[in-house]
Amino acid sequence: MQQLIIAATDMELAAVRSRLQNAAGVTFAVTGAGMVATACALSDMLARRRYDVVVNVGIAGTFTPRLALGQVVLVERERIDGYGAESAEGSVSLFSGGEITCPCVNDFPSLQPFPKVSGLTVNLLTESPARVAARKNLYGAAIETMEGAAFFFVCLRSQVKFLQLRGISNVVGVRDKSQWKTAEALENLANVVQILFTELQNFQNSQICKV
Repeated sequence: MQQLIIAATDMELAAVRSRLQNAAGVTFAVTGAGMVATACALSDMLARRRYDVVVNVGIAGTFTPRLALGQVVLVERERIDGYGAESAEGSVSLFSGGEITCPCVNDFPSLQPFPKVSGLTVNLLTESPARVAARKNLYGAAIETMEGAAFFFVCLRSQVKFLQLRGISNVVGVRDKSQWKTAEALENLANVVQILFTELQNFQNSQICKV
C-alpha cells in the first residue's frame, strides 16, 4: 500500500518522518503553507503518481476549550473562511455546499478514540478578538488551519482516500508562542501516525472508504 504523508512545513513533518523514515511504501512531502500552495503541490503530486491513502498532518489552533493543547484530532469536515457573500450591512450568507467532508474518518479503528472535529481553513491568522469571535460564531468550527479545506478538495477531486490529523498547538487568536504547546502537539501527532501506519499495513485497499 502506497501512502503519501504531507505537511505545510518541515517543522510539522519532522517528527512523523523520523518515526517512519525506514517504512516501506511511505512518501513524505512538504507543500508550503496555505491553501494555494497546498492545492498546487498536492495536485501535482497526485497527477504524477497514484497513492492508496494521503494523510495531511500538522498543528492547529482550537476555538474551543474542550480541546486541550497537545491533543490530537481527526478532521471530518472543513469550511473556508470568507467563502460566501457579505451584505452591505455586514451579514454573511455561506454558499450552499460550502462544507466538505472526509468519507474515511470511520474506517480506521486505531483512530476512533480521537475526537472528530470540524475545521475552518483561513488565509489570515489573527489575534484580533473581534475577528476570532466572528469566525467562531459564524462557522462553529472546532479548529483552525491554513490548509485543511484545500487538502480535502484536491483529494476528493482526485478520488484518492485521505485523512487529516492535527495536533492542537494553541488557542485561536493567541499568537504568543510561549503559550503554545507545539512540541507536545507534534510529538503526540507522530505517535498517532505511527499507530495508523501499523494499522494500514494490515489493510487491503478494498477495505478503506471509497471516495
